[in-house]
Amino acid sequence: MVLHDAELTLLPWNDVNTLPGVRRDIIDTSNDPAMVRWTTVPHPYTGEHADEFLAGVPEGVERWAYVLDGRFAGSIELRPGGELGYSTAPWARGRGLTTRALRLVAAHALARGLQHLELHIAVDNAASRRAAERAGFTYEDLLPDPVRIRGHEDTLARYVLRAPDAAEPNSTCIAP
Repeated sequence: MVLHDAELTLLPWNDVNTLPGVRRDIIDTSNDPAMVRWTTVPHPYTGEHADEFLAGVPEGVERWAYVLDGRFAGSIELRPGGELGYSTAPWARGRGLTTRALRLVAAHALARGLQHLELHIAVDNAASRRAAERAGFTYEDLLPDPVRIRGHEDTLARYVLRAPDAAEPNSTCIAP
């Protein structure tokens, strides 16, 4: 299902190969210093990695490509259990695309009945944390175990978005 707002289109992953230059854009995005620092993408990211990424989506995952002006501008995926992951191409950063993509996918997920969405973001990744907050996600807590990525140990913050009618954690719901 295509998701979109006034400027941004989220193209279902099975249609991503229709975008001109998508393989090169994915390689360039994945080798960008910010991607290397904040994600677990392989480094250096090769054409073989891109081919594997383009080939398909793991079972239970929904993935879309950000499309801006007909070009690959990033990707976002909804994983089992309601966890989201995303990346934005360096040329497309600073335009609010990730915030908008998060809003679009969150609306899609909540409309399908998911009650709880999560993002796990390194505490020091200020840009990603701002995007989450602008999209309506709320900081909830720190994950108990830090992650180690390429020599950096990062504490992860958990950001949550709940369906408007979802029960608060540890609340009591009494059915009629």
